[in-house]
Amino acid sequence: MKNLVSIIIVTFNRKNDVVRCLDSVFKNNYDNFETIVVDNASSDGTAEYLEEKYGNKINLVKSDKNLMAGGGRNLGTKHAKGEYLLFIDSDNIIDKTMISELILGIKKNKNAGMVGPIMYYLSDTKKIWWAGADINLWTSKTSYIGIDDYDKGQHNKITEVGHIPNVFLIKRSTWDEVGGIDADYVMHYEESDLAEKVKRKGYKLYLIPDAKTWHNVPLSSDNTGRNFGAESLKRIYYTSRNRIVFMKKNANFFQFTFFFIFFLLPFSFYYLYKYNDFKMKKEYLIGLKDGLLWKK
Repeated sequence: MKNLVSIIIVTFNRKNDVVRCLDSVFKNNYDNFETIVVDNASSDGTAEYLEEKYGNKINLVKSDKNLMAGGGRNLGTKHAKGEYLLFIDSDNIIDKTMISELILGIKKNKNAGMVGPIMYYLSDTKKIWWAGADINLWTSKTSYIGIDDYDKGQHNKITEVGHIPNVFLIKRSTWDEVGGIDADYVMHYEESDLAEKVKRKGYKLYLIPDAKTWHNVPLSSDNTGRNFGAESLKRIYYTSRNRIVFMKKNANFFQFTFFFIFFLLPFSFYYLYKYNDFKMKKEYLIGLKDGLLWKK
């Protein structure tokens, strides 16, 4: 009998996105799965609509507050019965064979703790958003493999990767062993931190290129304002804070010292120059302070 896969989708005010995501899930060719949707106190009628449309096809978990992605995923796992947990951000459409390919990939690679699909832009379906990534523990910088490449088969091999965002499959036993996601991050870096915890237990992470998903995010060419001025104050705060928290948790003393002197200080001046509003500068500085004061 096929292993049970618990699909966990966290959503907040994304009614159209989550319906599109769920419709793709129910068209997949892996037939032993349960679907858990965590609604993070949406105000757009998402929960009511999902109840009416899907009924008992989904296990709808209603949170009375917005737990964000990390907290929502942790809540979803409390209702999961599967031997494998598949987390899908609600702004994705998955290929009908994605789940089958991920299961095959994690079983073929015995030391695998997590696996993920190749990810494309939904608005340009052959353009790659993610075909692997890693975070440098000396600088905190993330390097994305394949971003904005058109798929010509150049990423068609199973590849070890540093972390997996957005959509990933993890063994339930591995999830329990590492203690799930650290919800203290709230947003940003929580997936990277999970990956580091998995790797410290001796497991590896792999890209499974025969598994595919399409992510409804802006093309990078349409997103030039995101870093400097277009994002919310909350995003600025948590990006500033969590970069430091992530490094404190995962870098060694020498790595963190190098990061602090040669990356954090000069780039803080850079960001403060680029932010064109006093409130943005203030949130960045508050995040910087809270990150530096954070203790393990």
